[in-house]
Amino acid sequence: MSRRFGRRKAGSEEGNAGWIYADLFLALTIVGLGSAVISNVSADGSSTPTTVANQTFRLSCNEFFIPLSHAQVAAGKSAIGAVIDSAVSAEIARRGWKPEQAKPGLVILAGGLAGGEDAGRGDARAQAELMTVRGSTGILTNVEFRTIGASAVDVNGQRKSVGGAGNFGLIMYLVYSGGPLQEECNQ
Repeated sequence: MSRRFGRRKAGSEEGNAGWIYADLFLALTIVGLGSAVISNVSADGSSTPTTVANQTFRLSCNEFFIPLSHAQVAAGKSAIGAVIDSAVSAEIARRGWKPEQAKPGLVILAGGLAGGEDAGRGDARAQAELMTVRGSTGILTNVEFRTIGASAVDVNGQRKSVGGAGNFGLIMYLVYSGGPLQEECNQ
């Protein structure tokens, strides 16, 4: 039986947590492989590292959260894009990076839940808005997306509220090109 990412049978949020982290691990692996340095091996067996467009990007495991209210989503792509662009720019500056050194690499779009709903309903809402969010800004072009349903999520050890039905949250991971990252990625 095949399984599609982001689509789960209805169940508890706790029951789906394992699948979310399995999907996240797989996505992080794919992003990591996609940003790997390619080595050219010559006939004599020596290799020389090559980078795509003179930059090698590494995934930062320090995610951050961008809330999207029902009103922002209802206002359309330009409003969503403005929120995302502003939040990403602020996060890059907060980390002390230059805009050309970092960009989004992975986004988990969380759909909020109304009282008594299971995670599947929120995930369905996130699936329905996925193309709108992806198309809201150019910085999300070619970015890996996953969807979940939740009323709150843990982001770097802090509980963040996604909110009720109609609200969304983005858990975003950046890719970075520069010196070694000094991050603790054991969580």
